[in-house]
Amino acid sequence: MILSNTVSMPLSYALGMLIQLLPLPFHVFKSDDHYLEKFDNGASDSWNVLKNDFAFRKQILSEIRKKNIALISQERPVIFGGVKCNDELTLIIGPIAISDVDANFCKLYALKHKSENVSFFRCDPSKLAAVLLLIYSSLTGNLIGLNDFLDHNYLQKDFQVAAQKQTANVISYHSTKTKPHNPASFEEAIKDAIKAGDVEALRKALNSPYAGMRGTLSYNSLRAAQNLAIVDITIVTRAAIEAGISVEESYILADAFILEVDSCKYPTDAAALSRACALRCTQLVANFKKSMLDNKALSSAVIKACAYIDRHLYKKINVTDLADKLRISAGYLVKLFKKERKQTISEYIAMRKIEAAKIMLQATDKSIADIAMLLSFNSQSHFGRVFLAKTGVSPARYRRKIISDSI
Repeated sequence: MILSNTVSMPLSYALGMLIQLLPLPFHVFKSDDHYLEKFDNGASDSWNVLKNDFAFRKQILSEIRKKNIALISQERPVIFGGVKCNDELTLIIGPIAISDVDANFCKLYALKHKSENVSFFRCDPSKLAAVLLLIYSSLTGNLIGLNDFLDHNYLQKDFQVAAQKQTANVISYHSTKTKPHNPASFEEAIKDAIKAGDVEALRKALNSPYAGMRGTLSYNSLRAAQNLAIVDITIVTRAAIEAGISVEESYILADAFILEVDSCKYPTDAAALSRACALRCTQLVANFKKSMLDNKALSSAVIKACAYIDRHLYKKINVTDLADKLRISAGYLVKLFKKERKQTISEYIAMRKIEAAKIMLQATDKSIADIAMLLSFNSQSHFGRVFLAKTGVSPARYRRKIISDSI
């Protein structure tokens, strides 16, 4: 009934979803929001918030029908999933808990939704998403990548902002007892996409069926996800370095994302940040490659000078020392740099240092004084004057604006 008019799908996609299936509580509703059927092994309705809280049921049904397929997570760690089906039917799966919940939480949740004795089925969101996608694809023929679906439906705004407003999500807790490790080609495909600056290739790589075959780095699910995210962030930022992104910029980016991972409360959030970092690195490489094309007329000396500056942003850079490194005269380098880049060496150094400072102000909790010292400004006030001249605002105001925009 629900899966009438099914269509064929690629075997790799079907297997990528099927390996994550679990028995879950299903509910089927008619167009008037009333039950058609539920599948709960004949259990009492005392637990069933969808049965007992009609207004809540209508709210969830409305959101699912609007999106056709959705994950609903406003009351985390409790989530629901749903698909708008044929014959004006709507399927809901849930309630499901994505982490352990205590008895007090269960009581409060039940009270809120006019129920009692609520106990939650524990399930990773990726498995719920896989079931939904299999049903949806069989109904419509539309194939949606698992991680793209999770990105669109599950990530909350605070984590997107923390990842510099880049959306991403991968579910990383998969036991080695039930799945083999992913082949090396999985990571190579991700690295190749980053080095090419190809966002679409990255998305395809991250939606590979092998994405669910990751090792277990801890017996604690959160710690395992955080460890895996740190490994992934390290891999993708090193790929960015290999593509030509400056070492300092890549390290700053890695530090920022790893600090966010360390503060995560859910495995899905840690994995989301690692995917966000991969996307950010790919975009940086794409921009870098474009700038290289734009600057193809630059001489070898100026290209090498820029590369040296980018690698040594945390140091005081002296023009004479820079010229000595390149084995040319300082006077010649100054004139050549100004002629080709239409700015002085000092202006370029200041610009690159301020770009790095903006990343740290956005994505880390380092103090302004620490950032000034890290980037080798003479003092915090000197840093403030340069930042104001380059951006039109002070470092403190810039950080406040970023925080304000994220709320």
